[in-house]
Amino acid sequence: MILPLDYLLTCSASQSSTNDSPLKAFSAALALSSILLSAPLPAVADISGLTPCKESKQFAKREKQSLKKLESSLKLYAPDSAPALAIKATMEKTKRRFDNYGKQGLLCGADGLPHLIVSGDQRHWGEFITPGILFLYIAGWIGWVGRSYLIAISDDKKPAMKEIIIDVPLASSLVFRGFSWPVAAYREFVNGDLVVKDV
Repeated sequence: MILPLDYLLTCSASQSSTNDSPLKAFSAALALSSILLSAPLPAVADISGLTPCKESKQFAKREKQSLKKLESSLKLYAPDSAPALAIKATMEKTKRRFDNYGKQGLLCGADGLPHLIVSGDQRHWGEFITPGILFLYIAGWIGWVGRSYLIAISDDKKPAMKEIIIDVPLASSLVFRGFSWPVAAYREFVNGDLVVKDV
C-alpha cells in the first residue's frame, strides 16, 4: 500500500488541515537538504602536502622545462644528424617518463618531484617494497657469489693473487649458481656451514 506524502510528514493521527501539508513538505525538504549540504565531504588528500603528479602544476612545469632544454639543444644540430636523433629519442623518453609518473598515481611535493611513500599504505607498496625486495635480492646475490668465490680460491697456493686477478671461468660458473642464493643460504644455515665456527 502506498501512502500519500502528507501521511508520511505529519505526526498527528487526524488530517485536520490540508493547507499546512505543502508547507511541512517544503520545511522537511529544506531541513534535509541543509543537512546533506552541510555534511563534510570525504577527504581526498592522500598524504599531507603531496598531490597526485598528474594534477601538480610544478610537475607539469618541470616537464615543460625539461623538454624546452632538450628542444634548445636540438636546434644546434642538423635535423637528421646523429646528435639530433639522440636528442629526439631523449625527448620521447622524457615525455614517456612524465606520462608514466602521472598514470601510476605517484604523489608530488611542492617541488614538483615524485616522492616515495614508505608509511605502510598498501596503495603505495609498488613504489618502495617491490624495488626494495629486488635490491635486497641483487645485493644478496652479489655478496653470495663473492663469498663463494673467496671460499673456492681459499685452498689455492696463492689465494691473494686470485683476489687481484680474478679467475673468470670460476667466477662465471659461480655467478650462474648464485641466482638461487636464498635457497643455498638457508641450506647452509640449517647444516651449520653458513658461518665459520670459532676456534
